Amino acid sequence: MSEHYATASASGNRTKKGVKVTKNIYSDKETDVQGPLEVTGSVQCMGSVNFQGNVSVRGAIEAYGMITTKGHMVWQGQVKAHGNIMVNGYLSSRDKIIASGKLRVEGVLEGNDLEIYGNVIVIGSLTCRRLIVYGALTLIGPHSSCFASESTELLGPYLTRDSEADWDF
Repeated sequence: MSEHYATASASGNRTKKGVKVTKNIYSDKETDVQGPLEVTGSVQCMGSVNFQGNVSVRGAIEAYGMITTKGHMVWQGQVKAHGNIMVNGYLSSRDKIIASGKLRVEGVLEGNDLEIYGNVIVIGSLTCRRLIVYGALTLIGPHSSCFASESTELLGPYLTRDSEADWDF
């Protein structure tokens, strides 16, 4: 079962201007984090973590499964996923993002350093300072883009497609 962080609890969480504020999130199973929420500390999950809504995390994020986002995310600490990362919406990250699996962006990802050990699929925009991809980088659609201001290391092919393939990600 998933845990939900959407309502105030007796654990010292507080609310400011309609946004719930919590210190840290730790879970030993799959977790759903629902905004509006501000996490002033870190997020650590022994399974997958699903962010939904408007979520801000000041500390590090580590998931031993997949990280999925739907909505508007602002992350200030390092992000490490031992699985895939799927971004749907907007994600701004000020520190390094490391994914042991794939990265899929449907929307906008503005990052600093990205190190992806699998393939990267962009349907939208990916902007960062440094990009390392050990798999393929695929841009889907005529308006999709990828820009790294300092360096790009791509060990697999760079592909552009008009539309997505029919098989699953």
